[in-house]
Amino acid sequence: MKRACARALVAQAVSSLSLMIATASAAEVIVKNDSFVDGGAVNVQAGFVDRELAAAWLTSPCNGTIVGIQVFWGAMGDGLPSIEDSITIYRAGTFPNPDTSFGGTLAVLEAPALTPGFMNEYRYLDENNTVPINVPVTAGQTFVVAFKFFNPPAERGGSICTDVNGCQSGKNGLYAIPPGLWFNACALGVSGDFVIRAIVDCQAATGACCKPDGTCATLTAAQCSQIGGTYQGDNVSCGSVSCPQPTGACCFAATQGCLNLTQAQCQTAGGTWAGAGTSCATYVCFPKGACCLPNGTCIDNVSPEQCAAQGGTFKGNGTTCGTVSCPPPTGACCFGTGGCLLLVQADCHIAGGSWKGAGTNCADGNQNGAPDACESNVRPGDLNCDGVVNFDDIDPFVVALSGQAAYEAAYPGCRWLNADCNNDGQVNFDDIDAFVSVLAGG
Repeated sequence: MKRACARALVAQAVSSLSLMIATASAAEVIVKNDSFVDGGAVNVQAGFVDRELAAAWLTSPCNGTIVGIQVFWGAMGDGLPSIEDSITIYRAGTFPNPDTSFGGTLAVLEAPALTPGFMNEYRYLDENNTVPINVPVTAGQTFVVAFKFFNPPAERGGSICTDVNGCQSGKNGLYAIPPGLWFNACALGVSGDFVIRAIVDCQAATGACCKPDGTCATLTAAQCSQIGGTYQGDNVSCGSVSCPQPTGACCFAATQGCLNLTQAQCQTAGGTWAGAGTSCATYVCFPKGACCLPNGTCIDNVSPEQCAAQGGTFKGNGTTCGTVSCPPPTGACCFGTGGCLLLVQADCHIAGGSWKGAGTNCADGNQNGAPDACESNVRPGDLNCDGVVNFDDIDPFVVALSGQAAYEAAYPGCRWLNADCNNDGQVNFDDIDAFVSVLAGG
């Protein structure tokens, strides 16, 4: 079949047009046989008739999905847009015959609209853009993208184009009418590769990644790099690799020594492993330093374990009591009111209380209404809080009988329950005889 070729210099695509050369995303690859570039020269193939097909045999570079088709439509004749028959994606079949069986037909785009002088891109199978092109492919898989004419190119404004660098045998097919058969396009005199392309969205390959901790995970190369791992190659399984094990400081208590070993080696040697990435150069196996004890004192040159055994706070390796400040201890601070607060000694003195020593508390273990640590503060009959019981306590005792509020207002800081001279837990007239007895020294 004789084919006439017309050479044309292709103008740069106009940005305002929607059908123009599209830049694929980072995960997308434009799969092509042709060498055409924007602004370059093409041969516009004018010799087709309606229902004939031009096809490109393309090979996927990865495991992924065909998500788009590109067709360069060369300008000729009236230069008007046209609507052609279809674009079909087939399985490769046996060149030059694509697999046109039902199972071999992977996708069909009906009635594609083409604008002359531009790379026309299609990402949907329907004109309403609701059904995306979505054809799974594997790395190395060959497939066919076939363009079918509805209008003879001589009657309309454009046609399929080829590049100008020669026709690659086995990559370009042509369905001719007559005789209604597929042919190697190169053998029929087509001088270049059809500018028919596919856009493949490549899935990122995964493989074994040896992580810094010596374990293995199946990741992409980028993911492996992000965690500081070593990528073992695409499609390599963790079961087929042996990841190097990290070393760390291994401490030996018997010798107070340290070696950089793997965890398994350290366990074999009976040491204590400090963890992946640690080093004897910087890791302290046996820290010793200052320890602040609960009573506010400090002891030097003890281990964290020794300090904890005494209820103390370890201040860090290499610290000394001369370089740390141990907080003063708290203890029960007892008041004449019968109340109790946990305070440091200095604060208790400021508050006018009686400090009962470091570590003491305000618990009332015997449930008698007074904190156990403060029991010595209870002086029945001492109502003016001067530490002795004498006639000066009579007037305060009378006030105490009138009620706790009145007494504490008149004698702030004093303990109202000191009026409970019969020790029944109450202050009332039943305490009078007992108070008299206390005054008399009984």
